[in-house]
Amino acid sequence: MKVEEYIKNYITSKKGLRHAYFVRDLSLKIFNDLKKIFPENTLLDFKNSEKLISCSSLLHDIGNFFTGLNALKPHNKTGAKLILQNGIENLDENELKVVAASIRYHRGSKPKENKHKLFSSLSKADKNKVLVISSIIRLADALDDYHLQAVENIILKYDFSLRALTLKTGVNIMFDKGIKRVFDKKKTLFEDVFKIKISLVNE
Repeated sequence: MKVEEYIKNYITSKKGLRHAYFVRDLSLKIFNDLKKIFPENTLLDFKNSEKLISCSSLLHDIGNFFTGLNALKPHNKTGAKLILQNGIENLDENELKVVAASIRYHRGSKPKENKHKLFSSLSKADKNKVLVISSIIRLADALDDYHLQAVENIILKYDFSLRALTLKTGVNIMFDKGIKRVFDKKKTLFEDVFKIKISLVNE
C-alpha cells in the first residue's frame, strides 16, 4: 500500500491530516538540524533516513482510526500492526519493520530488548534507526500536542560545554496550552538515545 493510501484511508479528519504533515515537517527539521550540529554522529547517518522519517511521522497516528470504546490496543500498537500487515510500497522488509517500530514507539513505553518482539527482531543498526526516528517524532508530536500547528520557526542550539541542547520556538501559546509539560514528558527517550539534555525555551 502507498503512504498516500494509508493517509486517505486512515486519517479521516482535516485536523488529523494537518497534524500528520506538521509532525512530518517538524521531524525532518529536527533531524536535519541535528545532522548540522553533530556531523560526526553515526546515529544520524543511515540510508534513506528522510524517507523513513517521513513515512513514520506521517503515519504515526493512523491507529487512531480504530480507537474508541472497543479498542483493544493503544493507537501506536494498532498502527504498527497495520503497517506490518499491509506493507508500504517502495520499502523493503527491514525498512518496513523500522517504520512500524518507529510508529510503535512514538509514544508510550520505550523499546525493550528481549521483551518487545518486533524491536528484538531488528539488527543493531535498525534498532538505532528506530531509536532515532521515534525519539524525534516524540519531540515533534509534543510540539503539536493540541493539533493547533502553533509552533513556528524552531531553532536548535547546542552548548558543547554543558552538553545541553535547546529548542527555541518563540511562541507563547505553547506554554499557555501546557505543551512544555508534554514536551518534558516525551523528551526522555531522545535524551537517552543521544546522551544529551534538551530543553524547550521561549525567547
